[in-house]
Amino acid sequence: MVDTIAIASGKGGVGKTSLAVNCAVKLCLDKKRVALLDADFGLANAHIMLDQKVSASISDLLDGTGKIDKLIHDTPSGLKLIPGGSGVLELMNIDSKKRWEVIKSLDYIENEIDFLFVDTPAGASDSSVEFAAACDKIIIVLVGEPTSFMDAYAFIKALNFEKKVERVSIVVNMAKDAKDANNSFKSFQKIVSQFLDVELINLGWLPNSKLVAGSILTRKPFILNSNGDAQLNARLSEIVTNTERVQSFQTNSVRFFDK
Repeated sequence: MVDTIAIASGKGGVGKTSLAVNCAVKLCLDKKRVALLDADFGLANAHIMLDQKVSASISDLLDGTGKIDKLIHDTPSGLKLIPGGSGVLELMNIDSKKRWEVIKSLDYIENEIDFLFVDTPAGASDSSVEFAAACDKIIIVLVGEPTSFMDAYAFIKALNFEKKVERVSIVVNMAKDAKDANNSFKSFQKIVSQFLDVELINLGWLPNSKLVAGSILTRKPFILNSNGDAQLNARLSEIVTNTERVQSFQTNSVRFFDK
C-alpha cells in the first residue's frame, strides 16, 4: 500500500514546500519509491526547488490536453514529480469534481511508489482541505508566531468540522532550538485543545538555518548538500522517521488510491 502524506500550512512563507520536497527526497535516498504531487495548482513551485524545467503539469490534465502518464517528471534523486500549474488563476479554485479527477488520476502510479507526498495550497481553502483529507496523514507546518498559530488553527478547525479529521501532525519550522520548538508546540496544542477534539502529534522541528534559504536560491534540496548542516539533516531524518510511524486518521472523504 502507498503511504500518502499531506504537507499543509495555515499561511504561506512557513517552509511548507521546502519540507515536502526535502522529506520526499530523503526517502528516495533511503531507497524508497516516492512521488510528490504539487497540489498548489495556481502557485506551484516544487519544480523550482527541484530545479526541474517542466513542459507539462496538472493544468494540462484539468483542461484535457494531457494525460497523467505524460505529466510525471523523473528527477535525478529518483523522485517522481507531478507539477502543478503556475500563474494560472483559474486553477487556484477548482471545483470538487476537478479535485476528484486529480485524486483518481494518480491510481496510474499506485504500483510504482511506496510514498506519495501532497504539497497542498497554503490556507484553509476548499482545495487545501480536500487534498489534505484525501491523504492518510496530515502534517501542518508551524512557525512560532501568532499569525501562524491563528491560521493553522483555522485550517485544523476546517479539517475537523468538514472532514471529521481527529488527528494531525505538527512540524515546528524556523525554531531557535529544541526548547523553543517544544514551547511553540505546547502553546499551539493548548489553543487547539481548548476548542477542538483533535489529537496533535509532535513530529519534530527544523532550525532557522541559512542553508534552507540558500537551498531554495540554488534550487537544490538541502538534504542533497554534501556540506550541509548536520543538525538540520538530523532533524529532517527524525521528522521522516516519525512520519512513517504515525497512524492514519479516519475520514469519509475520497482518498488517494482508495478502491
